[in-house]
Amino acid sequence: MNLEVFCFIGLLRFPEQLEPSLALLPEEQKSEAAKHLAALKDLPKAELRRRWETLRQEQYAEVRRKTRELTGIRLDAVSPALREWCVSWLADQHG
Repeated sequence: MNLEVFCFIGLLRFPEQLEPSLALLPEEQKSEAAKHLAALKDLPKAELRRRWETLRQEQYAEVRRKTRELTGIRLDAVSPALREWCVSWLADQHG
């Protein structure tokens, strides 16, 4: 689980439930999540959205790069209806 994503989604969608939700994480992940939360919780919503969008773009670029590296397929050339399936299959095959 990407704990930075966990914190972004929590702060943007369920801010009142985020801190109690951290208690549900395994012990080894709580401190990392708390660090992300501390860095993000005082930011205005607009800045959180901007950073979330940047993170999503970076992650998608990495998925496209890995897909091309592993299969030779340009993910952007795959039908939008099949992209999610391709990404899921690649994650299952290659982690």
